[in-house]
Amino acid sequence: MATQRFRSRFDRLIALWILRIFSPNLCRASFIEGSSYADVDIADFLGLPKNDDEETIGKIPRLLDDLQSSLEQSVSTALPAQARDSFTRFAASIQLNPTEQRLLEFFACMEIEPPLADTCRIVRKFIGAETSRFLSKVLDLPRNAVTKAMAPGGRLMKCGLLKREHSNKTANPEFHSEALAVRLLRDSYNPARLLKLFGVVTLPPPDLGLEDFPHLQTSLNLLLPYLKIVQAKRKPGVNVLIHGAPGTGKSQLVRVLGQTLGMPVFDLDTADNDGDPLHADQRLSVLNLAQTYFHETQVLLVFDEAEDILTPSLSNRGMANTHKGWFNQMLENNRQPVFWISNSIETLDPAFSRRFDFILEVPIPPKTQRGRILREKAGNLASPGLIEHLAGIEHLAPAVITRARNVIQSIKQGIPKADRDAALTHVIGGILKAQGYPDPARATIQMVQPGLYDISHLNTSADLPQIAANLRKNPSARLCLYGPPGTGKTSFGHWLANEIRQPLLLRKASDLLSPYVGMTEQMIAQTFETAKRDGAVLLIDEVDSFLRDRTQTQNSWEVTQINEMLTQIESFPGILIASTNLIDQLDPASMRRFDIKLHFGYLLPDQASRLLVSYCRNLHLPPPTSADLKLASTMDLAAPGDFAAVARQHRFQPFHNAHSLLLAVIAESDLKTNRCRKIGFQ
Repeated sequence: MATQRFRSRFDRLIALWILRIFSPNLCRASFIEGSSYADVDIADFLGLPKNDDEETIGKIPRLLDDLQSSLEQSVSTALPAQARDSFTRFAASIQLNPTEQRLLEFFACMEIEPPLADTCRIVRKFIGAETSRFLSKVLDLPRNAVTKAMAPGGRLMKCGLLKREHSNKTANPEFHSEALAVRLLRDSYNPARLLKLFGVVTLPPPDLGLEDFPHLQTSLNLLLPYLKIVQAKRKPGVNVLIHGAPGTGKSQLVRVLGQTLGMPVFDLDTADNDGDPLHADQRLSVLNLAQTYFHETQVLLVFDEAEDILTPSLSNRGMANTHKGWFNQMLENNRQPVFWISNSIETLDPAFSRRFDFILEVPIPPKTQRGRILREKAGNLASPGLIEHLAGIEHLAPAVITRARNVIQSIKQGIPKADRDAALTHVIGGILKAQGYPDPARATIQMVQPGLYDISHLNTSADLPQIAANLRKNPSARLCLYGPPGTGKTSFGHWLANEIRQPLLLRKASDLLSPYVGMTEQMIAQTFETAKRDGAVLLIDEVDSFLRDRTQTQNSWEVTQINEMLTQIESFPGILIASTNLIDQLDPASMRRFDIKLHFGYLLPDQASRLLVSYCRNLHLPPPTSADLKLASTMDLAAPGDFAAVARQHRFQPFHNAHSLLLAVIAESDLKTNRCRKIGFQ
């Protein structure tokens, strides 16, 4: 048979590989099945006779041997020049040896060249069972070199250039992808396009700057100099773990660090070219390839959404936990710094946490920063009042603001200007509700209403203005506010925070209590940490839920919660306000931890009269008569909260004069007397 029938040197190379596969000492029996070919297209490619009678088939082995002998002696079998250049340059970039390069070329051809692909399909089981023997015979390579190159820890497998089925270690090896094979065999060499096929993507410059992360300044003042030293000394094994709630700017922060250091930042995709999600081991293969590819270039690598790698769950132990030794070794030998980004690290194994050079939490920015982001992103879409209100939502992440802004910005021409506040709040509210947070549209915009809240209406012996003035100079104190419900304790916390120009972090008992053991303690600790980070006044309402007398508790977990609260109160450096209606039930150890204990009592006669005048004015009612004022001064159980409750009734059951308003307040306050009556026989 003549070898001239093959159109190119490349076709002759493919034909030689096929003939070696179907040689007598390898897989010939798989090609000739009785009196027919296993695949007529392969026979046609090789130029074999088309007749399949017994006489013709009997001549095929000799024809195959002659054709193989002729091609073996030919010097004109090779990859196309452009493909040869691409493979050589690519192999050099990821440090492949000659054996590894030959294997990569073969599997790439097997991926997109039909005659070779059909041939390997026929002998698929043989390849999977005797991979090293098969490849060494077909490619004329030393068997031990092939075995080493095809090992799971070898560069071809470790970098994902070749892959096997996840559930079958003996499965036939396959090339990375058809797209990569086409790029290497048929296109001119383009490193950036090749990297993108692997899922290594250059990230664009950040939208933010270092000035947008003032709440992380302490950490950044340490991390940046460290990364500069790493950059100068090319220190291996550098890993930084960044965690925090979704949308807080974790990925943006890495891009900012790269820009500051003058280092390109590359992201490792979570999906393949078809959009299918990559398994954990596939993503780690991409990381290994990127580490190898950038062995001479200084870059930052971003491994986003690292939860399935680092943190186990009930349904997934995590790749790191199932391959601990291997994963630890990888962390210690990284050539380029890797930023691992995760929304949660609650279940992170301590064996891994100690191997990270730096662990940085990126929380939701404090109120001042949220306000600045809102003004910059949505200042032309929202009123100043709405921006102030939204800035006070402590769980409002920057990404939520940006996404809602983009929605309203795109349709603002169809929204009347007067309705834009409601539209923006609606979009933000939908996202927050999906995250399990309250709808901001239903939140009270101002806890302390102008013209109604006046500290002169509070029945306490302390000099409240003087306390505020002193705390403005020295913002560190622990206050316990106690007294009956509705006497203005919580509102005083809002007033004080406003007076000393600090944000307020309000936590009710329901915000902190959890049905899961240990979770309440975590939420208590997190609350104090948030207040410390934001420089906020921390107001804990109904603190008696956490500070009950330990001698009266029945469960060990109750004691643990009390101990946690006492510990946090003791070490808190800022301003803490704890309010309770049941001070007589507090643990004795808690009392010495408060610097000031302020009693808030029911309204004094003149306070009740003045508050009646204020509410009449605010509700646009006629001023109270002298008889009304005299009657107001006789109330002995009235509180500011009673007036506030009655004012809410006015919205759907309007009062027509001061007297009807006053009677409603008296009825509200009389309910306290009813609650105090004993039930049962006397």
